[in-house]
Amino acid sequence: AVPILYGTDAVHGHNNVFGATVFPHNVGLGASRDAELVRKIGEATALEVRATGIHWAFAPCVAVCRDPRWGRCYESYSEDPEIVRSLTMIVTGLQGQPPADHPHGYPFLASVRYSSGDIVISVHCPQPVC
Repeated sequence: AVPILYGTDAVHGHNNVFGATVFPHNVGLGASRDAELVRKIGEATALEVRATGIHWAFAPCVAVCRDPRWGRCYESYSEDPEIVRSLTMIVTGLQGQPPADHPHGYPFLASVRYSSGDIVISVHCPQPVC
């Protein structure tokens, strides 16, 4: 039998479930510049999502929003790629580090994502995050 793989949009906690912790959006967490805090938020989110039987989150968003006209800039930690890079520690929090002999690998999957509306590409810098 093929197992069902089901995920949820837990961008700032398991906000679709009554009683779950709802954390600040990424723009607020980016203002903290605290990678350890963000890692702990990832751990808490993974625990709450797994408690509802879901093992996959469509998070985190690692967009580098440079144009506030894009309507989802609140999902970006910062317009500074270094701040965004440091706060990707949330992936370690979400997925953890399972023991080498863990029979199923990671107990929780994170989907690192970004949206095309917030990528900056110019003739001076061909990379999406410069």
